[in-house]
Amino acid sequence: MMRKIGLGVVAGGLAIGAGSSYAADFGVTADVQNTLEVTVVAPMSLGTLFVNATDGTGIGTLVLNPDGSFTPGETDQVITSLGGQSAAQASVATDQNFIVNVPTAALDASTWAAAGDVATTLLAAGAVEVRLGGTAGDPNVARLYLANFTVGDITDGVESGGPAVPGAPVTIDPDFGATAVTFGIGAEVFTDDSGTRTQYETGTYEGTFEVTAEF
Repeated sequence: MMRKIGLGVVAGGLAIGAGSSYAADFGVTADVQNTLEVTVVAPMSLGTLFVNATDGTGIGTLVLNPDGSFTPGETDQVITSLGGQSAAQASVATDQNFIVNVPTAALDASTWAAAGDVATTLLAAGAVEVRLGGTAGDPNVARLYLANFTVGDITDGVESGGPAVPGAPVTIDPDFGATAVTFGIGAEVFTDDSGTRTQYETGTYEGTFEVTAEF
């Protein structure tokens, strides 16, 4: 005779029921920064210059390089460095590629012939005025102008893609592990040929220019 054995399954006495839930609200914040802070390490100094009185027949130029050295400009020299110059230096605290924007005035002095070209062409193109006593100085004294700005002499980074055209934005790639990059800013110095401001006076000439950085 074969005996049948029934196998049973016993469920414990735990009741499964609906539990209680509680909602939690989380705040969200975001700081959006489209530009980077550019720290002025050192202002630009053109040092001591000797400038011949202009008479409306032409201009002279002198190139201040980002490493602080002067090289000859585009035209016959009526402007001479007596030393003491230094390029501007700036620093940006980032470990990511960034773009430096300098004044965009990019000009060729050899194309100018007529008196008054400096006042009209340079300023219209965004050149920077450097005046005796600054903006509040005597308006009848001849000025210096800065254009063809360049970036270089980079510490803890390299210029990505090679040297940019003067006045164009420059992309800088920080070195591996760097948290800040320092760079020099140079420009070409132009004399005044307005025909009405023909005399440079002894004294301190001043001006300002803007540099920004962005991702």
